[in-house]
Amino acid sequence: MLKLYENTALEEKYYKCNVNGLDVYVIPKQMSTVYASIAVNFGSSDTRFAVDGKTLSLPAGTAHYLEHKMFDNPDGTDAFEQFSLLGANVNAYTASAKTCYLFSCTENFEECLKLLFDVVTKPVFSDASVEKERPIITEEIRMYMDDPYWKMHFSLLDALYHVDPIRTDPAGTEETIAEITPQLLYDCHRSFYTPENMALCVCGNVDPKTVADIAAECIKPSNAEKPLRLRPEEPAEIRTGRAESSLDVAIPLFAVGIKCTPPKNGDELMRAEAENEIIVQAVFGKSGSFYNKCYETGLLGDHYSCGYSNEAGAALVMVYGSSTDPDRVYELIKEELEHRKYSFCTSEEFERAKKVCYSSALEAYNGTEETANAFLGFVFDGGDLLRYTDFLRGADYQSVKARFTAEYRCDRSAISVIYSKEDNNG
Repeated sequence: MLKLYENTALEEKYYKCNVNGLDVYVIPKQMSTVYASIAVNFGSSDTRFAVDGKTLSLPAGTAHYLEHKMFDNPDGTDAFEQFSLLGANVNAYTASAKTCYLFSCTENFEECLKLLFDVVTKPVFSDASVEKERPIITEEIRMYMDDPYWKMHFSLLDALYHVDPIRTDPAGTEETIAEITPQLLYDCHRSFYTPENMALCVCGNVDPKTVADIAAECIKPSNAEKPLRLRPEEPAEIRTGRAESSLDVAIPLFAVGIKCTPPKNGDELMRAEAENEIIVQAVFGKSGSFYNKCYETGLLGDHYSCGYSNEAGAALVMVYGSSTDPDRVYELIKEELEHRKYSFCTSEEFERAKKVCYSSALEAYNGTEETANAFLGFVFDGGDLLRYTDFLRGADYQSVKARFTAEYRCDRSAISVIYSKEDNNG
């Protein structure tokens, strides 16, 4: 039975039901484009699990490899062409905590949704097809290794984390993907691509009952044993404080990370998300004193961003940018952290940061794709996008200050720098 959930302050709502174990969410929006995504609670950080009395260790890149192969059809064609003939744009991606299969369309929605269910529920793997994919993914890995932002990001994670799988590229390495076999892909699909381990989110001008009926037609109950995820014990301390390399960049790029304690699920997770977003905005946001001081003195270039991330049980704060002197920026970041321990921020700074974060959260409702993706960002952790803004509005100054004092530690920070090859500094 479909149940309605509303946030009257936002004038937003969604319908939810469970179909043979699958959670189905429908978010009505009077827009011409319909967006649908099936999220699987299986991502690149799931590298070891126990099921049916066996423990399986997966090569890095397995979830991503599986995502690529799910579009194969038994006759040798692929589903991309079928979606194209229906006038839909289809895609998929693998993140640390989940894999998503998605499409957007302005017509033929019901046919597209049935086809998307076919993609995720009917695996076809052969030795030849799996082998054929290897050079394609190898080229993708090499391409990302030449991307300075990608390289900088994962070098930072490698500096912050000792053993957590989040430190590895979701695509894996050329060596690890060489170990992937059809049987391994079938084992992962049987264990993780079950109704209870997936969620469907549809956003647009669609009938919720029609979506639920299609799900009931396409999804059958599963009696598969639920896999037990086995995550390594990650120390609270960082692995190393610095990583650097050289690529083709005009001026050096930097990423500074602060390793935080991962929050639990549900309300605690949403509260942590809200409070950290406010902290990052108040301390490092573009409307704050730190950024403006660095930018006005020419220390920061035009490329600058900051944010909080909590995915697959790994939480961290990141500050990205470009600078002719990344180490000086890092020194100033650490000085700012120490200064704020004694003088966190004024009530005016705090309220301004809350308003900026609240406004940013509202942007998630601007389009069907943005809304569905933001919504799926919470579902496997027991959160609810409609309630997230309540945590932003209700954030308490003393609680936020206490989180900053406990979590934003210089000794749990690291920097990753990409120097220009021409400077020969790397």
